Amino acid sequence: MTTTTTLHPLAADYLDRVDRAARRLPRTERRELVEEISAHLHEATSLDMPDAEALTVLDRLGDPEDIVEAQQPDEPGGRRGVHEWAAIFLLLLGGFIFAFGWIAGVILLWSSRAWNTRDKLIGTLIVPGGLATAFVVALLTGTKRKCTSGPGHPTICTPGPGTAHQIIAIGLFGLCVIGPIFTSLYLARRAR
Repeated sequence: MTTTTTLHPLAADYLDRVDRAARRLPRTERRELVEEISAHLHEATSLDMPDAEALTVLDRLGDPEDIVEAQQPDEPGGRRGVHEWAAIFLLLLGGFIFAFGWIAGVILLWSSRAWNTRDKLIGTLIVPGGLATAFVVALLTGTKRKCTSGPGHPTICTPGPGTAHQIIAIGLFGLCVIGPIFTSLYLARRAR
C-alpha cells in the first residue's frame, strides 16, 4: 500500500507512465504493479531530492513499457502463429478469392486472442477487401479515351476524364493500396 507522502515530480510522472502502460494488464495485476512501484518510489525518492538523483532511481527501474511487458504471461495462444499469419495474409490478399478469402481473414482476426478490439477494428475497417479493393478501384476509375470511326468518316476521339478526376482516382487507388499494407504491417507488429 502506498503512503500519503508526496512523490518527487519526476517519480510521480514515471508512476503515471507505468499506470498508462499497464492498461493492457488485468485490473488486479495493474493495481498491484502500480502499488508496488509506488511503494518503491516512496522509499527511494523524496520531494526535496535533486532531479539528477531521482532520474538515477528511475533509470534503474527501467522503461515503464518494459516493466509491463515483463508482467504479461507468455501464453501459447497469445503469440503469432499460423492462425494470426493466415489472418494477416487473407486480410491483405484474400479479397482476390471472390471476397471469401477476406471474410475468412476477418473471422480469423476476430477469433484470435493476439489482438485487442481496437486492432481488430482497424484490421476490419481500413480498406475492407484488402488489395483487391485497389484492383476494383483501378478498374472502375480507369482513364479511357473513346475513339469511333466509320467507313468514309475520320476517326473521332473523345477525351478521357479530366485532370481532377484523374488526380482523385490516383489518390483513391493509392489509399486502397497503402491502407491494406499498413494494416497488415500494423497487425503483424501488434500481435503478441
